Amino acid sequence: MTSKQIIADTLALQPTPRQAVTVFSGGAWALTSSGFSLEKALSSQAETIANVLYDAYTGVDSDITWAMSGYNNIVIGAIGGKIKFRAKGTPDVIEVLLKKTSDVDHINLDTIQDHEQVRFLLEVTRNLAKRAAGTYHVALTRWGPFTLAGLLYGAENLMRDIYRDPASVHHLLDFTTELYLRYAQGYIDNGVDFALLAEPTASGDMISRKHFEEFALPAFTKIFTALRKKNVNTALHICGNIENRLDLLNGIGAQLISVDYKVSLKKCREIFNGKTAFAGNMNPVAVMQRESPEGVAAACEQCIADAGLGGAYVLMPGCDIPPTTPIENLKAMTQTGRARNQ
Repeated sequence: MTSKQIIADTLALQPTPRQAVTVFSGGAWALTSSGFSLEKALSSQAETIANVLYDAYTGVDSDITWAMSGYNNIVIGAIGGKIKFRAKGTPDVIEVLLKKTSDVDHINLDTIQDHEQVRFLLEVTRNLAKRAAGTYHVALTRWGPFTLAGLLYGAENLMRDIYRDPASVHHLLDFTTELYLRYAQGYIDNGVDFALLAEPTASGDMISRKHFEEFALPAFTKIFTALRKKNVNTALHICGNIENRLDLLNGIGAQLISVDYKVSLKKCREIFNGKTAFAGNMNPVAVMQRESPEGVAAACEQCIADAGLGGAYVLMPGCDIPPTTPIENLKAMTQTGRARNQ
């Protein structure tokens, strides 16, 4: 059975012959381990970078290949925002684009795929999809609408307006939802068949359950509904402790809920059992980057035990891995997962 089928069956809550296991995102890791910064990769040949990504993910036996992850903020640059590349790691947004939420009314989303860096990312994706065809999912991870809203308008401004001007927040989220879907469509057209929304700003450490339900959840549901109509598999990752809102995530259209190390996999099994697949939750720094391979394997065994055999679980780090994560640790994770029969 191919890795693609293993993941597909897990998302469909069907039994699989072994544990599904994958790197989470890892674009900066995949490029750094091959001598590229994210900025340098943008000036290389698309086919070369596609091969680097394919070889990195398949070289550690990941069940998913990721299409140019780590470039989440490129789309903000494509609509006029200011971003800055790091020597290692992912680029940052260095200045908010919106002075007020109504400024989104003057942004033209039709120009996104004309942006030079976006065109390059799509070309890499197309080449990666050719190599992965039939064997691996080609997955996209990009900021979801709530996090995009915070980056464009400023997280503090967003949180303030949730209380002072909720109508303006809904207006902004309508825009960022459309922004996500327009941007994702380019990747879908070039071979992406799995999309993960990354939502650090919707964390339980930042907004209440009430506001999560009122503002973030409707935007997620709209996106997942649209993606499923395009036969794209769907996943949601929210950073921080979200145990008090796990129950809200059943039935929103996300086939996989990814949680970080603050969330109990036993709690996930209780809430999602028979309804939604789930993934996580090894600490990407304390475990995946800093532990020995033996320590990683032990943490993976504990995750598998907590998730429960046959629990529609994907063994995966609890967030994007650091660029300097040792390859030996990633292999320890995937080998532990692949050795476990369901």
